[in-house]
Amino acid sequence: MKKNGKAEPLDLHVLIEKEGRLYSALCLELDVASQGRTVAEVKKNIIEAITLYLESVYEDGDEKDFIPRPAPIEEWLKYFQAMTLRMQKQFRPSPGRGKIRLRELVYAP
Repeated sequence: MKKNGKAEPLDLHVLIEKEGRLYSALCLELDVASQGRTVAEVKKNIIEAITLYLESVYEDGDEKDFIPRPAPIEEWLKYFQAMTLRMQKQFRPSPGRGKIRLRELVYAP
């Protein structure tokens, strides 16, 4: 989609986990994975992996079969458990709390 003539960023959920000496990243909407030695490296690598995946799917005309291609529910649950912990910290009283920002999604089947 384009807004004001510019392509809007694609919002994807990525679960990053430390596994031994490496970090692994999994894009939950596309079930695409990558790894790296640092969080910064794994973020760079997962963006590259997602980009290559999407280019390949669109080149082959397989969008209907492979976008989205959700990761297993267990991985989504890990992501939401981690988000819950993060939110619990954010909801603690804070004198410098900023404005509330909504990331809305209207579900109307």
